[in-house]
Order: sequence, then C-alpha cells, then structure tokens
Amino acid sequence: MIDTGVDPTHPVLQSALVQGYDFTRNIAGSASELADVNQSSSGSGASPAMVNQSTAAVLDPASALNLEEPQYQAFGHGTMVSGIIHLVAPTALIMPLKAFKADGTGYLSDVLRAIYFAVQNGARVINMSFSFSAYSAEVASALKFANRHRLICVSSAGNDGKEEIVYPAALSGVMGVASTTNNDTLSTFSNYGEELVWVAAPGEGIITTYPFGTFGAGWGTSFSAPFVSGAAALLLNISMSFNESSAERSLANAVWVNPDLGNGRLDLYQAVAAGPSVWTTDGRSL
Repeated sequence: MIDTGVDPTHPVLQSALVQGYDFTRNIAGSASELADVNQSSSGSGASPAMVNQSTAAVLDPASALNLEEPQYQAFGHGTMVSGIIHLVAPTALIMPLKAFKADGTGYLSDVLRAIYFAVQNGARVINMSFSFSAYSAEVASALKFANRHRLICVSSAGNDGKEEIVYPAALSGVMGVASTTNNDTLSTFSNYGEELVWVAAPGEGIITTYPFGTFGAGWGTSFSAPFVSGAAALLLNISMSFNESSAERSLANAVWVNPDLGNGRLDLYQAVAAGPSVWTTDGRSL
C-alpha cells in the first residue's frame, strides 16, 4: 500500500501489518502516519502526485479536528485504504509504504522508491490510491519491473469527474479503478473512460478504519481501488501463480454497467469463481 502511511496501533489492523518504510522521512518500520500530526507541510508545490480522496467524514468528532487544516486534509487516508483491503481480504498481510504527507502530496521519487521496495520485499499486490496528470517514463518502467516480478498493480482513476487520462491508472499493466454508487452507477466525482478504467468498485460512504482506533466514512476512487486490491489478494489465495494479466481476466468477470466503467462493477464472487479457469493444471496462464 503506497499511501500516507498507517496507524500501526489500530486494533483492527495490528495483526495484518508487516514492516514497511516511511520514504518521506527515510525511516524503516511501521510507516506510521501518526507522526504527521503537528508536523508542518513543506514543498507541496513541487509534489507531482496526489492521493485520490474526494471527501471523508470521521465518526469520532474529536478526530475530525485533524481535517480542518489544509496540511491535514489527507490525514488518515492510508489507514482508511488499509481497512478496506483488510475488509475484503482479512488474512492478507499489508505492507505500508509511506510516500505521501498528511496534506495528500507526494514526490515522484518517493513513489518510485516505494514501487521498487515493494518488489524487492516480497509484495504481490500494489495498491496506488493516487494519481498524477503527466506521463512518467520512470513510473511506467518501475511498474513494468513489478509486472515482470508477478506483482498485480491497482490504481485509482481520479476524482475530477471527467473522461481524462491520469497515471498510473492509465498505464499498461495497471488496473484503473473508478467509483460507483450503491445503485451501480458512476459516482459524479469519478473519472471514467475505456482507456482509463479496467473495473469499478464502490466509493461512496465506505466505512473503514481511521487513526486513533476510530472509524470513518470515505468518498473517492481512493476507496474504490483497495476493493480491487483485496480481490487480487483473494485470487492469490487460489493460486500464488496469478500475475497481472491473469488477475485482470478474472476481475473482468464483473457486473456490466456501461463502457465508461470498463468491465463493470467489481463482483468478488464472479471474480474468484472465474479464477481457477484461467490456469491450466501446470499453473500457466491460458
């Protein structure tokens, strides 16, 4: 999970977390986003990437104070994303890689370091609930490297409410994820389009973990992507031989909505049920 970090003390997540890395401070360990509290933001104007959180409501009113200042507008984002992955795939292990500050911005160099760290430290799925508008050859190369090492890559499609191209969701070898309402329609804030979206998932009012042992509700494609990452973890529970292409084919078994949402809204049952059919008995993709 390349994000703002995580609350390593949250009772729901503690058993699922493994050691990660804080690239914003160059510190190995828990990649805690709690360290961002009372820390000022710096250099945000030069940061090319932004987490894809549209809005968030914190169920603990005391914690909501953290969202009132601009430098904390994405505080808790990584903890919320982690909670959704844990909800979908409770036995999956989550490696928090902190490449973003509490204001939601992050440097491209830190994102690149996080991708290579994930590959080199045994990750099998990369969740990227962030986007940037400009193509980066370095990011494309890093994610190709991840694909070659059998990692499944998932990214949010962005929250501009447009048919536009953002990265890394639009890259080959990455599943771009749009947001849907509870009625299986496109969320008004979600980007869309056949060239961007592989599949969609719910992204409105998603209740999940939030720092300090609390819970929150989130809106945004940031909270749609981890549903797909969790689904990819479930496919790996069927066979560790799954890679990006076979995961894409399994997850394409979704609830059709319209071409703007790729293969449709994620359906865990259909995706997992289709999983065994994409592999031969010797474990090679058909």
